[in-house]
Amino acid sequence: MTRRLSLLLLACLPLSACSDEPENLQAKADNLSRSLENKADVLERDASNGVDAAIAPLDNEANALLAEAGNGAASADNGVGNAAQ
Repeated sequence: MTRRLSLLLLACLPLSACSDEPENLQAKADNLSRSLENKADVLERDASNGVDAAIAPLDNEANALLAEAGNGAASADNGVGNAAQ
């Protein structure tokens, strides 16, 4: 009888190492998915901000050139108009 009890206890030892609550793989997958989505959102915002920051000086320069060209065109029109008079 003691031998049977010992074998029973020995057989139960691996089970005692298991956690009380089984691992919830779906919850872990959901948490990992949310975490990855958050990281992707942060990376997308950072990339967008970097692109916007790189474009701003080029936009300013393009606008300045357009304004300069517009002023030059207006001056040329005035010159033609004055010459015709």
